[in-house]
Amino acid sequence: MAAGASELRAHATRKDTGERSLSIFQAIAMMVTALYAVPMLYIVLVALTPNGEWIGSWPSRFDLSNFSNAFLSADFLRFFLNSAVVAIGCTILQVLLSCAAGYALAMLPIRGRGLMMLLLIALLVVPPEVSIVPLFVMVSHFPLAGGNDLFGLGGQGLLNTLPGIMVPHIVSALAIFLMRQFYISLPHELGDAARVDGAGEFRIFFEIYTPLVKPAVAVVGVFAFQSAWNDFIWPLVTTSSNDLRTLQLGLTVFFQENSTQWNLLMAAVLSISVPIVMMFLLIQRYFQEGALAGAIK
Repeated sequence: MAAGASELRAHATRKDTGERSLSIFQAIAMMVTALYAVPMLYIVLVALTPNGEWIGSWPSRFDLSNFSNAFLSADFLRFFLNSAVVAIGCTILQVLLSCAAGYALAMLPIRGRGLMMLLLIALLVVPPEVSIVPLFVMVSHFPLAGGNDLFGLGGQGLLNTLPGIMVPHIVSALAIFLMRQFYISLPHELGDAARVDGAGEFRIFFEIYTPLVKPAVAVVGVFAFQSAWNDFIWPLVTTSSNDLRTLQLGLTVFFQENSTQWNLLMAAVLSISVPIVMMFLLIQRYFQEGALAGAIK
């Protein structure tokens, strides 16, 4: 009886300790959530503030016309189409190339595969800003484009073109590394059995292995779309035509010489964030599976 009572007290003590730990983590989670929620709520408040009222104070009324006025202030339809073409094109190309490269590094007997992986990991710590100048030189000297000859001389290459805006987002070291980690966790016996049955490598890649890594494809797709959609520096560097502006560059129309139209700017910011939110909600299940699987690999 004494032993049973001591076990019950120990169990109750562990339960109380676990509940206290859970409450502490809940409090921390609420604080972290507030760090993200408060700025977003402030953006919504500013976006609904009527013209002429003090920005940051509680508005006298909510002015929904700021959203329509924001898009009528500039050619945002053209900017939206440019961003959509760039983001969707980059997402498709990056997913295809990342899957192919990840499969090759994980499943094929490539000479120097270990060295390639070391270089890939090294690229993960290189800031994107470091590659702007080399990429600009490559894009401006792209052969047989924009008046260039076979040696990339005489013209402007891919500058002031939508394909030129897409260049930095077509290949991602992180996406290749992530896909390689998913492919390498799959059994090699599946590919061996398919080869015995006469299947080619492309069929094995597309029909056998890739359907098994849909969560990873969803993660790579979300990251690729978000990166291309939110990019500001590269389109600013490579374009000078107003017809090629993306949405992020279009936001600069609200920055005037002596003032900034903060309510219209925040309304536009909220509006252009809708595609990313919708994309995440559509593939949320696959994204969560991919993130969880990547965490335990």
